[in-house]
Amino acid sequence: MSRIFKNGLSLKTQVYGLIILISVISLFVRVISDVDTTRQYLQTQMGSHAQDTATSLGLSISPYLDEDSLMIAQTMATAIFDSGYYNQIKFTDVHNNMVFELKNPKSVESVPNWFINLCELTAPTMHSEINNGWMMAGTLEVTSHTGQSYLTLWQHTQRSLYSSFLLLAASLAIAFLILRAVFRPLKAVENQATLVTRKRFTLNKEIPVARELRTVTQAINNMVINLQSTFDSLTKQTQALTEEVYIDSLTGFGNRKSFENHFNSVVGTISEDTPITAMMLTLPSLANINQAVSYQDGDEHVLDAAAILKTLVTDLSNTKVFRLNGSTFIVLAPFDTLFVNKACIKLTDAFAQKENNLHINGFANLALFQVDNGSSMGGVLSSLDTGCTIGEGTNVNKIDKDTLLSVNQWRALIKSIINSGEVSFSVQPVKQANSNDKQCYFEVFAHFTHEGEKVNNGHLFAMAEKLNLTEELDKKIIRSFVDIKEQYPDDIFALNISKASLYSSGFIQWLTLYAHSKPVIKTNLIFELHEISLLYNVHVASLHIDAIKDIGINVCIEHFGTSLTSFRYLQGLDVEYVKIDGSYIQDLITNTQSQFFIQTVNNICHGFGIKVLTCLIEKPETLKVLESLGCDGVQGNLIMPPSKIIKSNDNGVNKEFTFCTDALKFCN
Repeated sequence: MSRIFKNGLSLKTQVYGLIILISVISLFVRVISDVDTTRQYLQTQMGSHAQDTATSLGLSISPYLDEDSLMIAQTMATAIFDSGYYNQIKFTDVHNNMVFELKNPKSVESVPNWFINLCELTAPTMHSEINNGWMMAGTLEVTSHTGQSYLTLWQHTQRSLYSSFLLLAASLAIAFLILRAVFRPLKAVENQATLVTRKRFTLNKEIPVARELRTVTQAINNMVINLQSTFDSLTKQTQALTEEVYIDSLTGFGNRKSFENHFNSVVGTISEDTPITAMMLTLPSLANINQAVSYQDGDEHVLDAAAILKTLVTDLSNTKVFRLNGSTFIVLAPFDTLFVNKACIKLTDAFAQKENNLHINGFANLALFQVDNGSSMGGVLSSLDTGCTIGEGTNVNKIDKDTLLSVNQWRALIKSIINSGEVSFSVQPVKQANSNDKQCYFEVFAHFTHEGEKVNNGHLFAMAEKLNLTEELDKKIIRSFVDIKEQYPDDIFALNISKASLYSSGFIQWLTLYAHSKPVIKTNLIFELHEISLLYNVHVASLHIDAIKDIGINVCIEHFGTSLTSFRYLQGLDVEYVKIDGSYIQDLITNTQSQFFIQTVNNICHGFGIKVLTCLIEKPETLKVLESLGCDGVQGNLIMPPSKIIKSNDNGVNKEFTFCTDALKFCN
């Protein structure tokens, strides 16, 4: 019932309800009025009939009022009385002595008592003075019987009710046919408006006959056409800029500029939990192929290497591949070097299979280097170039023992974490732009602990993806976070959801059922989805996002812009936020191209009703530029670094921090 009041009654329901209500009221008013008119008529008719009988009977028996003839007078009265229309006929003399009296106690059995009580009829008594010659002989009283009148009234009421009901049914049927013809185009307009709110712009080809609906339909169609035109224009502009500035035209990978932006965005976030490995791949035989054969064959050689590198991206989630120049590729993977080195075995095997007599210097050279926090891009590239030249990568200083586990050990570890592992959480606020104390939401970061030791999240989810266990990890995170969410139901939190969960119908069904048992997740919760995961199958992702929205959970697309593809996929996605990837933020102050990109994203997304967020903000100057560009939310260490949530022994939740919100208090 509360949902009905929240969403409002449809116009169709209101109109049908009003018509039915008016028709029912009219039915009862008509029947009641008709019955009351008939009752009054019968009441008057009984009085008139009794008076006529008293007069005519009195004249008939007046010659027989002598004592010897009185029996004849009584017989005549009895003959009239036996017709059943009278309740009593009584004759009294001048001394008020009763001469004879006839009574009819019989009641009407075919009329319900409730109807008799509801429609009361009063039996009228009429008098007639009778003379015997010139002398007053007495008074004749005639009282009508109400039984016949009740029967007539009851039968009339039934006929009136039936006829009125048939008239009502016929009227409603005609009204239904008329309203259905009116509401069909109105329903189409409603569906079109609903699709617009879900960022899906479709034209309504059925133009209604009604003038008002025709105007509304044409207005919405014009609005959709204008929005579509604006969206197409901005999308083409952004796509052209992206292809020119950030994309290698041959392979479709990011170019050197894209690599520089991405490197600068991640180098400051490296920690023991979030390592970064850089891998360089060079094609030493490319120059020979270009000179000895043709540049077209050289391009084929580059494309072969690019196709093999794409398999690495498939095996290592969130890994980026760039082409720095003609013969050099570089990969940035969020894993340590040993973990990436194991994944590169497929690459070396594939390179060996591709090698032929044209590759006089070999098909490809590889080098790995683990990037440290604050490493310079020049130093990393120099080390990798040296590694490719001498045929070996730079040694790694830090290697997590997690990476030494076999596949079976990883499977056992992940299942142990799912069944009984500990999950801790930290949060970082996404603050509303141009506001000192208002948040869009709090992003939640999960940390897993197994046998007292922290597990590397990057390695954990990479192996879970290989073993098809990421969906169960997501369920583990949601179940564990509900305890904290129940402490702060009014605050908005965002959880990261994996690609496997996004495309799993089983996960959506589980989430729907779990939301019924834990209603707290139906409100003030957001799922953050990686753009690369979303683009895997936009159609299926859109359907599952709609299902997630139906539960009450909003959706944010994070790392927006990393795919270096068209933003056209936004059309039709019912998402609340997009979070621009940090690679566009680091050099924002001096890079006018990044500023134009963010400005265009704002224009496109705001046209869809989507809020634009930015992250990895470290400098006040960057914050000012982003706010001036119209971004809706900002996140980064400048705003507040991630802070851990500690669950106390008394089932309460203590914080290490304080921030401007009534429910969560953040303080350093």
